[in-house]
Amino acid sequence: MKLGYSTYALSMLDPFEALPKIREIGYEALEIAVGDAWPTSPERFTPPEQIRLSALARSLGFPSPLLFGNFDVCALDDKAEMDLTLAKLRMAGRMHYDDTPILITTTAGHSAPPWESGKEQIRDSFMRLADLAAEHKATIAIEAHAGTDFETPEKAVWMMENTQHPSLTLDLDISHFYVEGAEVAHSVELCAPYSSMVHIKDGEKVDGEVRYCLTGDGNIDIPLFLRSLQANDLGHLPVFAEVSVQQSRQPDYNPWAVAQFCYDALREAEKAI
Repeated sequence: MKLGYSTYALSMLDPFEALPKIREIGYEALEIAVGDAWPTSPERFTPPEQIRLSALARSLGFPSPLLFGNFDVCALDDKAEMDLTLAKLRMAGRMHYDDTPILITTTAGHSAPPWESGKEQIRDSFMRLADLAAEHKATIAIEAHAGTDFETPEKAVWMMENTQHPSLTLDLDISHFYVEGAEVAHSVELCAPYSSMVHIKDGEKVDGEVRYCLTGDGNIDIPLFLRSLQANDLGHLPVFAEVSVQQSRQPDYNPWAVAQFCYDALREAEKAI
């Protein structure tokens, strides 16, 4: 099983120092977070730096990095948001160097309307983003997100069935479905036909509040999750360990101890199956 790590967990670190350490731990795939608070946001991470980081990833034996795009999908009419969206799409192409898909994952973003009254608007916004992605030979992987109105595997599948755009897929992040009460195997089975990437962390919902924790530090049955991926023909995709900002912004956060913990938890689950 190929394991990946996301620099979403490493907003406080120089990416040029982070990538060799990620590889040293044993991770074999890489996701680069490009949100506003990350040092790799294209607002401050220049094209020459993007090319240099891409060369470093390649030299370390990673396939082309995926991007955690963090688009505000329903705000593309705003010029600043559109400019940033295009900058991220260009960055994805700039960092790509092999025959893997150019993949960028995103949630619907904070401007998304309530699901019941606005799902068609969200759908149309994703279609617009997908058209832009197609112009850049990229594919968008949509991540449903716990604590929002777009949070269940059924809604994720609705989005796929009602877009059917070749540049739109799903990011199967099991944590969001799990904390909202969906069963692991059920979630994987529903989303697998549309999924191009896989994320995992853990957590629970307490008194209506989503509380995330590290992969291996919660109650998700990780061996069941891995078996479900294999049973639904997703065993070839890297499984990306993700760390919530609920952990990474804690004052005692140790980024490399956390990365090692997640890696060990996933390898132990692999051994179990």
